[in-house]
Amino acid sequence: MTMPYDGRSRPTPQYQLGALPREEFEERYVDALMRTWVDHMPQVGPPPGVTAPQARLFHGTYLKYFSFFAWKFPSWLLAVACQCPYQDIRKEIIKDCVDEEVGDPDADGMCHIDVLYEEAAACGISADEIFATEPTPTILACAHAFENLARTLGWLPGFAAMAALEISHSEAAVKARARILGQDHADAYAQALGGKSFHELLGLEEGALKFFALHSYKDRFHGGGELRLLTKYANTASLQQEAIWATDASVKILGLMSREIVSIAHHAIGVEPAKSFLTQVA
Repeated sequence: MTMPYDGRSRPTPQYQLGALPREEFEERYVDALMRTWVDHMPQVGPPPGVTAPQARLFHGTYLKYFSFFAWKFPSWLLAVACQCPYQDIRKEIIKDCVDEEVGDPDADGMCHIDVLYEEAAACGISADEIFATEPTPTILACAHAFENLARTLGWLPGFAAMAALEISHSEAAVKARARILGQDHADAYAQALGGKSFHELLGLEEGALKFFALHSYKDRFHGGGELRLLTKYANTASLQQEAIWATDASVKILGLMSREIVSIAHHAIGVEPAKSFLTQVA
């Protein structure tokens, strides 16, 4: 009995008639990803003009509710790995999950969810408080939606849906975001924050905040690797279309979850959500 795919040999699939060439598909995929990101992701940092204690409470509250995504994300990746016949895809996913749940050398051996708990504690939110927190209906619905993307799509669009959240910080995506937004946007946001770095805004020592900085750094590598694998195996027009659709859905779900968490964080510090600078800038 032969398996329908032999993942041991990992041959590079031949692009079929009607599919975009690999380089063209990568460019179109990244552009579609970042246009959805720009349109749907809020600015997740503290709003300009708040005090350092307010900024710490805002950020700690954000981490508290973002933890629902952080501890479930590896299980969604592994759900994709369970369906995928190709060893190089599974290997990339497992490497990612080791960082997330076992230990990351770039985080002094801590896994990423423990980095989140440590950073939240620096902002005044204990791990016990995080454990006792219930998800809002919107956050729960978004978690179920991610679960459905990972478990009910084919392995490649499922991989696209999950990997997109890291590919969004890859070098190719950072360049696309800068092109879409323009330098004026980044300059205006930096000016609104008074030229302060993130830890200064929160009144903390340099190095106290690692979670998002670590992910931005790691995602450049994980995301870049995932992008190369996605474009390797999306070798038909149908798979390419499914990958872009799944990515669009995934980013919109993350945007909905993030807007809910940002709203909760604003409520925690008694500040109305900002009407500008809603787009996340790396």
